[in-house]
Amino acid sequence: MKTMTVNEAAKLVKAKSAPAISLYLATDVADKDSATKLRLNLHRLYKRAEALIVRTYDLKTRERLLQPLKKALSMVGLRRAKGGIGIYHNEHFTGIVKLPTVTSDLAVAADSFHVKPVLRCVQSRRNYYLLALRKKHADLFLVTADGTNLVERMAFKRPQDQQLPTDRSNKHGLVDGIRIRRAKDLNENMEQLNRQLESHWHGERIPLMLAGPHHQQQSFRDVCSYTNLLEPGIAGYVDDLDTDALTNLSLNTMEYYFEELDNRSVVAFRRAEASGLATTNLEEIAKAAARGQIQSLLVAEDRQVWGHLDRETGSIEVLDQSGQTTADDLLDDLAELTLNKGGVVTVLPSIRMPKNHLIAAVLRWSDTPRGHFCVLKF
Repeated sequence: MKTMTVNEAAKLVKAKSAPAISLYLATDVADKDSATKLRLNLHRLYKRAEALIVRTYDLKTRERLLQPLKKALSMVGLRRAKGGIGIYHNEHFTGIVKLPTVTSDLAVAADSFHVKPVLRCVQSRRNYYLLALRKKHADLFLVTADGTNLVERMAFKRPQDQQLPTDRSNKHGLVDGIRIRRAKDLNENMEQLNRQLESHWHGERIPLMLAGPHHQQQSFRDVCSYTNLLEPGIAGYVDDLDTDALTNLSLNTMEYYFEELDNRSVVAFRRAEASGLATTNLEEIAKAAARGQIQSLLVAEDRQVWGHLDRETGSIEVLDQSGQTTADDLLDDLAELTLNKGGVVTVLPSIRMPKNHLIAAVLRWSDTPRGHFCVLKF
């Protein structure tokens, strides 16, 4: 079984090998003997997946699929922790990923992997740069769903030695000279830093947050050309803060920033709705997704609609429950299809969805009786 990062797991959206089994196990259990409880819950998940596969596939397919999965699950280390794990398995691949948010156990057997929980995790802690301006050097970090990595460390040029004037009575001139020299050194350091870092964010759109004293931040802002430089940053001296401490400080601000992005998605839907370029009808959304007509899609993370989707035509079959046969969450399938067609997907708690709908789409164009269309710009 391969251990994956959250970002690697997100790439399963494009995996095409069927049948595909997806298991989600919540590991934040209250039981005192948590390891035994988790092992029992994982066994129950396997039994649910087994029942789905047995109803649909022949004996040889079942053996090729289930026996390796059962063996892999027996080797999974389980311990109580916040969030949970996702396990993905088909005849050619078995992977496991630790997820920061898994609210309930779920077993899905379908033609593609069920990845909505992964998309939510990637979305809830999107990538961003964090630039720590220290006294003698600067550290550029890239923060992703899988952790914080140092991208570049650049030492600042040492201040030039100050030549004291022979006339000691001219104290004001001495102080002014030192102040001007320090300001010049600071500006030169920030210009050099900006030139060195431009190669890292060339063509990037992810946000950049600064951490450091106000005068250093302001000097860097004066020369930085990166359009996604955020305001405000983390103010104060950061020389004594390690990577974890810096990341934790930045997360509070970034979570608010990304929540605002999610809110903008909801606002954009409401505006599109008033223009006739939005829909919450599941059948209409499925057909639009197949045509590549969806510009952005809002999906409830904690709800499911079980059934089958024809990805070519957009026709759907809704089932009363997932246990009838191998079925996938149609909300998950439509999110995958939208991403593969170049649309944007936002996974939200159902309480934050527009009017508590399970799914909502903003369309690139609206079909009219005369075949005309109009494009919504943001």
